[in-house]
Amino acid sequence: MQRSTTMSSRAFGIGLGWLKTTRGSMPIYCMGAIASVTAYYLISDQWIDSRRRLFIQKRKTQQQQQQDVASVQSDSRFSSLMIGGRFVNPFETWRDKTLWDFLRWVATRKTGNGLPRDKAKLIQDLPLALPHYELLNAFSHPTKVRQTPTSSSSSQESLAENSESPLCYAEYPAVESLDRLATMTATWLGQSTCFVQMEGLNILTDPIFKRRTVYSWLGPERLRPVPCQLEDLPVPDVVLVSHNHFDHLDIDVVRKLGDSVTWYVPLGLGSWFARQGVSNVREMDWWQENELTVRDRTFSIVATPTQHWSGRNGLDSNCTLWSSFLVKGKESSVFHCGDTGYCPAFEEIGRRYGPVDLAILPIGSYEPRWYMCHQHVNPDDAVLIHRDLGARRSIGVHWGTFMMSDEHYMAPPRDLAAASEKRGLAADEFIAPQFGKTYLYGPAMTGSSASE
Repeated sequence: MQRSTTMSSRAFGIGLGWLKTTRGSMPIYCMGAIASVTAYYLISDQWIDSRRRLFIQKRKTQQQQQQDVASVQSDSRFSSLMIGGRFVNPFETWRDKTLWDFLRWVATRKTGNGLPRDKAKLIQDLPLALPHYELLNAFSHPTKVRQTPTSSSSSQESLAENSESPLCYAEYPAVESLDRLATMTATWLGQSTCFVQMEGLNILTDPIFKRRTVYSWLGPERLRPVPCQLEDLPVPDVVLVSHNHFDHLDIDVVRKLGDSVTWYVPLGLGSWFARQGVSNVREMDWWQENELTVRDRTFSIVATPTQHWSGRNGLDSNCTLWSSFLVKGKESSVFHCGDTGYCPAFEEIGRRYGPVDLAILPIGSYEPRWYMCHQHVNPDDAVLIHRDLGARRSIGVHWGTFMMSDEHYMAPPRDLAAASEKRGLAADEFIAPQFGKTYLYGPAMTGSSASE
């Protein structure tokens, strides 16, 4: 780090000296300042990447020298890694993107994503359903129940635009006949936001209910409105946050829920929550386990590795960790992935904690592959993760919500179907769910979901 700091300071000093000689010209002054800052970050990034590669090689060498079972269980190749005050990906499958990579993508990217001008076509392709409120409330503790919404604008729009919504659950068994401790529900609300119930525990993942990703006026806009509002759902017990990107962490949700829920977040993110006045937060490193007891039932929540990055502005890149989460109960388990590129960590997660009953895996934002492959899986990669985890069932998320890449808006479900067939998966083993629809899974995930 000393060498990097020295080189960066020298670059900054050269830029500053040049500025002193040209201080009469504001345009040149600004160019000099930009050049100095750019040089600093380029040198710093190169130093961090070189150190990252050295650490990876060192970990590989150490692992090759370890033979006993205990050392394999604590395989350092899959531990989080921080260099120069920033977290880095400790996998050979990762490559940092440069400014030139970004400019090349912007200059060559496709536009439109095949989105139709006719709104009716979009409604047909991406229909909304209302969650099965009766079921969700029945599976919740009485203190967590919400009243079934009757005046929600999003709910009214859902019913008006999707006449099949009232019939979505016609084939479901009667709610009172279901064993709430042996049955799981999963409701996808867009992007990576899911409401999951397992063994009486209400789980919310990567919450975002905004119309746009950043502010009401800034960021990509939803293709379809959110199927319901946060206030329509039973109150969560826990919220799992995989990383702090705007499309995975909605500050309005944080302020609404506050300390009424337990937030599970990666290392470094607790201070951001503290600034929002929230203290009921559990910061977790990769492989760290935390026990949670809710209404006399104990759950194990494990933070597990992914290959991604973090940041909410240009100055905090990778200052906080990113992770996936595994929630294990007595009867079942749920894996929430968040964003990731494909890497060997998932095979290790499966080896330690598999098989997983239900996996929530991303299948969108993957084109062009040369630019996205290190940070976002495509459907074929997602199927590989499904198999690595030994997942009995998976649902594909992170598509059809905010368009932030180049693939056609309906490519993810089509590509998932093709990848599943190629890999020999059953038709309902890995699905691209409908917005808002509550999916019901049987005991131990051995049979078909009642909703298929």
